[in-house]
Amino acid sequence: MKDDHHISSLVVLHRPDAADRLKAFVDQYPALDIAVRGDCRCVMVCETDSQRAVMDLIDALEALPGIINVSLIYHHVEPQAAMDERVSPLQGAGI
Repeated sequence: MKDDHHISSLVVLHRPDAADRLKAFVDQYPALDIAVRGDCRCVMVCETDSQRAVMDLIDALEALPGIINVSLIYHHVEPQAAMDERVSPLQGAGI
């Protein structure tokens, strides 16, 4: 549904020689961002407007040469309108 905002985190396990290919792929998709990078794995954040878009990106990542596994670790959905609301600090949280 286009009125939703999907936030997901993915763990991608890959061969060391696939790191540059993976970075080039992520650079082509504004919905993806590499949050943490290691020699053979990384954590990605994925923000889309549908669950289908998340799955399509996972499928595309899995099809890249040198990618061993892509795991969906976290998936959260908010109405798009909620993403535009101003958030006030928590009262009594000491922040």
